[in-house]
Amino acid sequence: MAMKTRILGKTGLNVSELGLGSGFMAGQGQDGVNRCVDYAIDHDVNYFDTAANYGDGRDETMLGAALKGKRDKVILATKVGFTNRERYRLEGHRSADQLMEQFENSLKRLQTDYVDIIQIHEADYMKWWTDDIPENEDAGDWGALIEDDTDYDFSNAPAVKFLVDAKRSGKARFIGLTAKNARVLARILKVIKVDSVMTAHQFNPVFRNAVEFLFPTAQDLQVGVVIGAPLMKGWLAVPQNAWRESPPDWMDEIFKASYFRFLDIHADADIPMAELCIRWMLSEQKQQSIVVGFSNLQEVEFNMSAALRGVLPDDLNAAIEEVGIVHPLIYQGRTRI
Repeated sequence: MAMKTRILGKTGLNVSELGLGSGFMAGQGQDGVNRCVDYAIDHDVNYFDTAANYGDGRDETMLGAALKGKRDKVILATKVGFTNRERYRLEGHRSADQLMEQFENSLKRLQTDYVDIIQIHEADYMKWWTDDIPENEDAGDWGALIEDDTDYDFSNAPAVKFLVDAKRSGKARFIGLTAKNARVLARILKVIKVDSVMTAHQFNPVFRNAVEFLFPTAQDLQVGVVIGAPLMKGWLAVPQNAWRESPPDWMDEIFKASYFRFLDIHADADIPMAELCIRWMLSEQKQQSIVVGFSNLQEVEFNMSAALRGVLPDDLNAAIEEVGIVHPLIYQGRTRI
């Protein structure tokens, strides 16, 4: 059975239902990354996502090496912003020229003349859209999040000029945004024109923020949607049953009820938890690709095998549908939906 594809918004790109993200791959070394990328391409995965921020460029370098000679077989997306280079952290978010310089360095690391999608990394942070950052925020950190009661000049931000220039120059075929707040991402989408968005931690069996806020807007605007971090960095891949008796400090009652209802469904389903998540998510047609990280070939094989099994039976799908919540990412220190 071949990996299915979906058309990414109005781009015309046929992206594989399962994509690979580079954020956790570097620990296996270049040979390991090569094996994973080769296996994925050989089994019809064509969407690869990376960022200048990942490993301070190391992930782009390794992915570029792995894709050498195979560039025409894949749809490649990367991101600008939030690098460890001090001048980009302090100044680059408000400079179209510096963002272009950063992007050109990404292209060199990726060993390509263009990417299919260039994205603004974590667009729900204030520093992309204003110079008026609260004084109590550390300018060397990622800074403050967008505030609901503040107006921002989204359309005239230097980041938008950079995106337009990148597309006009041919260095990017399409442009996009990423964020961990689906509601704020929808707010920005209503103002500026992009081709795709990627949201992390906002759509999975527990969190449904993207369903509530992002999917309707993206569908109306024919903007493609990619889902990142679907397994919540592990606790939707391996059941955290110890949390029943010793929950983390950030776990509130709303999250606790949803998570453990899902764990109960998983216990009765006799399906590996990560597979349960991936197959449930595939039933949602308003997203086009689910990007999963990988740290070894076994994870790539497992996740691909799960996706190839297709959507869950109707009764199991419906049971998971009932447990979802629209809720802040409290575990990341975010208190607003």
